[in-house]
Amino acid sequence: MQMTVEDVSKKILSKEMDRQDAMRLFQSLDKESQLQVLATLRRADGITPAHGGNGAVRPLKTLDQRDLTDEHRAWIAALVGKYDRFVPKSKANVLEHQVHFVDQHRAFHLIKDLKKLHFQITYTKAKGAYVHDADGNRYIDISGDMGVNLFGHRAPFLIDAVKHSLDQGIPLVGYSDMIFRACKLFCEITGHERALFTQSGTEAVMFAVRIARAATGRKKIVLFHGSYHGLSDAVATTKDLAGNSFPMSPGILQDFADQIIVLDYGDMASLDTIEQRAGEIATVLVEPVQSRHPYRKPVEFLKALRLLTIEKNIPLIFDEVITGFRVCPQGAQGRFGIQADMATYGEIPGGGLPTGVIAGAAKYMDLIDGGTWRFDDDSMPSSKRTGMAGTHSQNPLKIAAALAVLGEIKKRCGDGVQSCDGCTCFQRTLNEKTTRLADTLNAFFGEERLPVVIDTFGSLFRFRFVDSNWGVTEALFFILLRMEGVETNIQGNCFLTTAHTDEDIDAVTAGVKASMSNLKRSGFFREPDEKPMQDTAPLPETTALAPPQSGNASRPNEMERLKALLAADLALAEESGNLR
Repeated sequence: MQMTVEDVSKKILSKEMDRQDAMRLFQSLDKESQLQVLATLRRADGITPAHGGNGAVRPLKTLDQRDLTDEHRAWIAALVGKYDRFVPKSKANVLEHQVHFVDQHRAFHLIKDLKKLHFQITYTKAKGAYVHDADGNRYIDISGDMGVNLFGHRAPFLIDAVKHSLDQGIPLVGYSDMIFRACKLFCEITGHERALFTQSGTEAVMFAVRIARAATGRKKIVLFHGSYHGLSDAVATTKDLAGNSFPMSPGILQDFADQIIVLDYGDMASLDTIEQRAGEIATVLVEPVQSRHPYRKPVEFLKALRLLTIEKNIPLIFDEVITGFRVCPQGAQGRFGIQADMATYGEIPGGGLPTGVIAGAAKYMDLIDGGTWRFDDDSMPSSKRTGMAGTHSQNPLKIAAALAVLGEIKKRCGDGVQSCDGCTCFQRTLNEKTTRLADTLNAFFGEERLPVVIDTFGSLFRFRFVDSNWGVTEALFFILLRMEGVETNIQGNCFLTTAHTDEDIDAVTAGVKASMSNLKRSGFFREPDEKPMQDTAPLPETTALAPPQSGNASRPNEMERLKALLAADLALAEESGNLR
């Protein structure tokens, strides 16, 4: 007897069947019924559906710049006048200094209709959770310095450490007691065997890939669509609709892109490709939670990937430049219970100073210095070596900062630094604050029928306009939010720090509500079309996010995982435009 949508949904939600049986039943439904089950699960988890069903209230649509009317343009013109009066010195600085000052971010997300509003403000000072600009405005800073700021601006312990290092001088050649202690502490906190410092997160990724190629003698790199690994030529590659790899920007050679295999994240077919081409793959590089898509958390896929890379002797690199230290001391690896062969980190452990770190198993890290040996016997380096250099890799200022940050993490976490399972350290409190902020605002978005959701991972959160990829409404939102006294990051990711108080979070919430309400009143969200287009695109394969497991699959959390995986599929379909 064919089970109905209601039957399948009820059994999944009530945990009456194990995960594999539920997956088989789900697969037996037609595509339309599968969509209905996904929507049911999404609603059961308190997630606002992205499209209306029978009798459901459908969200508004985000206004596109192509839909601007004379009234909208008049409203924007009035806003330009207000904004010019709000930050006149910052605007004048851009116009005066653009001849000599090159800013790689300046044209990012530039929209012609909003060109007069598109400029960065000039900061004069920062402390705690706040930044101040040249026009005397104070903002609650949720940019997190693009994620590198964990303890707020000018944390006293960090300032003291850097000042002390300055007093000692900053020799760039030779060792110091600080570098020994910092590497040992880094390994203790993260669970890796060996660690080395680089000059940036981008450089850490570049050298980690080089280590993997040296270790395997292979050329190809696997990375996943939607991930970001910096802009070194070694990894700055994306793919077209046909799956062909091509450079991310002009100036990067196609020859580099030809050595990279870009696969779909969370898709089991990607594992098939890796298995088939294992003999030519030097490494698999993965951002475990994509910073631009924080709602993607395919843990079962990652576990299957870890098993496959072990079986095929392919080094697995986790890019934890964003996630490292952001969710718990051991990052995504600790949260998901997956140990990568190597992991890369950015400026967080360096307190925001130019810092990168590669940490991992000795068998790979030994390829930098040859491993360990003694002076009083015939031992010599036991490993071949690859090249690495960097004048400021061990700059004493950033090493002092790193030692201070790592020490602060250990002090605040205590015994919890050894495990992320049930972590009770300060990061749990910080993560809970972020979740409360997101839950409050997501409820507001739902009540106001706004097509916006906040996605989170640890203390990272991101505003996602579900029907828009940086349009005029989204750009205006961040301008209005700044005028409400909240500073964000034009690249999209936002972060809370330990310096943010409950009062700060309340003020951020109020600022977001005021900005969104202003846009709604002014007509930048419109009613959806009367007859939405019929979806004809294929539904993503749900099994891609739920690989079969051997043994008993009826553990208590299996149904929760299934619901999360199915809901994640729905989110992927929404983002790609397959659901309207």
